[in-house]
Amino acid sequence: MRSKVPHPLQVAAFFALAIVFATWQPFAWWRAGAAVLMLGFGCYGVYVLRRSKRQESRAEPDELE
Repeated sequence: MRSKVPHPLQVAAFFALAIVFATWQPFAWWRAGAAVLMLGFGCYGVYVLRRSKRQESRAEPDELE
């Protein structure tokens, strides 16, 4: 499970690239599409990170017993 969790810097990179693509001149429709796609991947990465942290926190009390 842990191998499928992205590194937080990878998630931040998707947001940074989305900003770069959206503000790069000249603006074109495919740049907007790429920015939206990257924002979607970034949001999905945040979701996966939060889900993995929740599962890890649930597993820790079981290990103490």
